[in-house]
Order: sequence, then structure tokens, then C-alpha cells
Amino acid sequence: MNKIFSTIRNEKYFFSILMLYFITGLVIFSDYGISWDEVNERHSGFVTLNEIYKILNLNILEGYPDLSNYMYREYGVLFNLPLAFIEDFTKIKDIKDVFLLRHLINFLIFFLGSAFFYFILRIYYSQTIAIIGFLFLILSPRFFAEAFYNNKDIIFLSFYSISFYYFLKYFIDRKNSFIFFFCLFASMAINVRVLGILIVLIFIFILFLEGLNSKKILKKNSLEIIKCLLLVSILSYLLWPFLWSNPLENLIYTFKSMSSYNWRGLVFFLGEYHQAKNIPWNYTITLFLVTTPLIIIIFFLIGIFFSSKNLILNYLNIDNKKYSNLWKNNFQFFNIIALLNIVIILSYVILFDSTLYGSWRHTYFLYPFIIILSIYGINILRKYVKYKFILIISFFSILSSLFWIINNHPYQFVYYNVVVKNKIKDNFELDYWGVSNKDSLEYLLDNFKKDKLFVYVYSNSPYYYSKNLIDKDKREKIIFVKKIEDAEFVLTNHYYLNQNPTKKDKYLYDNFVLINQIIVNNNAINSIFKK
Repeated sequence: MNKIFSTIRNEKYFFSILMLYFITGLVIFSDYGISWDEVNERHSGFVTLNEIYKILNLNILEGYPDLSNYMYREYGVLFNLPLAFIEDFTKIKDIKDVFLLRHLINFLIFFLGSAFFYFILRIYYSQTIAIIGFLFLILSPRFFAEAFYNNKDIIFLSFYSISFYYFLKYFIDRKNSFIFFFCLFASMAINVRVLGILIVLIFIFILFLEGLNSKKILKKNSLEIIKCLLLVSILSYLLWPFLWSNPLENLIYTFKSMSSYNWRGLVFFLGEYHQAKNIPWNYTITLFLVTTPLIIIIFFLIGIFFSSKNLILNYLNIDNKKYSNLWKNNFQFFNIIALLNIVIILSYVILFDSTLYGSWRHTYFLYPFIIILSIYGINILRKYVKYKFILIISFFSILSSLFWIINNHPYQFVYYNVVVKNKIKDNFELDYWGVSNKDSLEYLLDNFKKDKLFVYVYSNSPYYYSKNLIDKDKREKIIFVKKIEDAEFVLTNHYYLNQNPTKKDKYLYDNFVLINQIIVNNNAINSIFKK
């Protein structure tokens, strides 16, 4: 840890960028609306907090079910539980402050994870290349926005990245402290999403491969494997209250629940609605390709080709007495491990028809590995193209993303790249999480000075959640009505679950007067109509 702080102090360019990002986050974290999941996530934190209060014989909080009967009991609460305790301990009075605090902590965790990602790159690359990778991560528009409110996928990505840093450090310098921190952050990742077990399995697999070289190494690595399994088991148990009552049974229940998750909603993809359980095999790959800056994709394709080539050639030329040369050196090891993470997860998603929805966010934790291979692609191109030219292209792409982020703030979560620029609305979902809903409600409050504003929601998005981020003295002015005939205003974020958005919108444009729209990529992501 001391070396990390030393690196930050000595590398002034990175330190300056890191501090600028930190300050930016502190300034803008309150600009984002509330996502669909956040209310339920907060609720989960209090359900688990009550369980702990019950164990400690403290007064429990009213209005929450028992953990054993809670429908989302298998979900980890590493993010939600501490925040529930802080909320209860400090007696935060206004719900708006509660969610602003959650957004701030969400950002700070991603900030930490992204800093560790820089340290990962810095192990193998110069400061300049590592900064490019760092900027690729934090200035990818969707990640820039979701860093403030996505308290599942972004938190998982952050802990997974930190655990990967210690993963690499352990195989470079076999210190006990590295294996401990690896197991700690891997356990934290597992708590957020049980899929975090993947990095532990890869860690064990590599130790096993090394042991095939000699009995002495096998004996030593077997002890390391046992140490890793014990640490991960103990730390996961301590961090996950759901496991406390019956560790093995509840863990098996969690794996079964996650592997057969049956969300019955529909996903709008390539102009059609699909059951999330039966999503087309190319859903995740397609969404990645259209929501990621193009230059990252180009560099990634180069990187994944050469990394795959190295892995295949090393395997074909393997010596029966030397099993470890699937990688010839630490640098190949680094890129091949990134490749394995991507291949294993995408293969699992495609082969087992995983339930997916909400873009490719369930596989966001692969993005650092995608960027690692993109940086490898840059490294390969240096052999064929002038280094300065590659740097110019990279920084031009970064500046382009930065300009888009600034120009579309705070709606970066609906970013699509130039490949599908004019085909977005009729093929893909826009604000599926309803983050822009708050701003439409605030527009009504700012522009119509009435005691009551009667609003009908013409979409499947829960606008009433967004009232949590409205100022307390204005919150009750918004009255949601059940019939469109009773409304003065009609709001929609164009998120529907059964009809083509263009056809669904036609009713509003034909029967009401449009008074305001939030536009991103020439597409309306939130609209207000008046009778």
C-alpha cells in the first residue's frame, strides 16, 4: 500500500489527473437522478441491518421483513449494509440526503477501483500508456455516469479490479500480504456478485498449473491453494450476514438462484422485444460494440487477436515436462489472464442462456480486461506505426469522449457510438433505468408555480422513485394519477415493455402538446406533454 501512495506522489501527471477527476466527482455527484434499483438496494441494507440488530439484542427498525423471508435475501449487501447503518446512526432526516450520500460513496469506490486499475497497467507499461488506459476507463461515457448510481455492477467492477491488482502482485512477488489482500477484495467482490468467485478459481488454476512442473512446487502451491480457499471462505462468511445462519446451505441457494434467475421482463433489442431469459446470444457483445468508444474497440480487437495467438501457439508448442509455458513471461501472463476472464464469462453467458437486461451491465466487470487488451493492441501497433501517431489518435479519442460527456451532462448513460448514431431509438433502449426522470419533474416544478401538479406516467418507469431527489418543500406538489384523463401533464422516458417506442410515442404526439424534452444523440430520452 505504501508503494501505491509513493507511486501517486512521484507521478505528477497521473496525480494531477486523478485529483481533477476526484474534484469533478465531488462537484457533480448531485447532478444525477435516481436509478430504478436504488430504492430496493437501500431496502435490502436495512433488512440485513435488522438481522444484525436482532443478533446483538438491539432495537430493530420497523417496516422491514425478516431476512429469512426476504425475497432478495441471497444478494450481498457490502455496499448497502454500511450505508444503512450510517443512515440509522446519523439519523439523516431527509431522503434526498440519503440518496445523495449513496451516490457520493458509489463514486468514491469507483474512484478507488479506477486508481488501482492504473496501478495494474503501471506494472507493465510507462506512465503515459497507463494514463491512456486510466482515461479510457473513467471517460467511457456510460461508466462515467454509472459510477455515481450503479451500486451493483460498478461496485463489483471496482472490487474485482482491486483484487486483480493483488492477484498480479502475488505472482510477481510471492508475499503473504498480497495473497491476503487478494482474498479480501475477492471476497468483497463475491459479496457484491457471487460471480466474483471466478478470479479465485483462476488464481487456483494457475497455482495448479505451476505445480505440474515439479512435486516440490506442487506441494508448496497446494498449501497456497488451501490458504487461499480458507481466507476467501472466512472473509466471505464474515462479510455476508446471509451466510451466518447456515453457510453451506445458503451459499448453495445463492448459486442456484443466480444461475437460474428468472426475471420475466422484456428487453428491447434490435427493434424487437425479447424475454430476458431468452435473449439473443449476441446481446452482450452487440451492446458492448455500440456503447463503447470506437477506438477502444479497434485497439481491443488487435489486442485480443495477438493475445489469443500467443495462447494458442504456446499451447501447441508446450513441452510435456514444462506445463507452465502457456505464457512465456509475465507480460504474456498479464494479457492471457485478461483474455481468460473475457472468454470464460462470455462463453458462460452465451452457452447457458443467462438472464440479461439493462445493456451489458452484468458484464461491466470485464471492461478493465477489455481495456488491458486495448492497451496491448496499442503496444502491438507500435511495431508497425509511429508511436506519436498512436498517442495522437488515443488522446484525440479521449478528448472526443470528454467533449461528449461535457456536452451531454448528466445523461452520459445513454451513450451510443457513431456506428449506430442514426439507428438508436428504433433498435435499442435509452434511459431504461429512469435516471433522467428527476429532471423532468424538476422542470415542472420550476416552470409551473402551482400547489399541485397532476402527472400521468406514460411509460413503465417508476417516476415516483425520483421524488426522493426532489427538494423536500416541493416534493408533495407532484401528484401521480392513475388515469391519463385526470392528468394535466403526461411524462414519458420512452421506456416501454411491449410496443415499439416510435409507435407508442405517436399517441402522445397526436393527442397532447409537447412542452419539453431532454435530447441526447438526437433522441428524446424524457418528454413532457400537456393537455
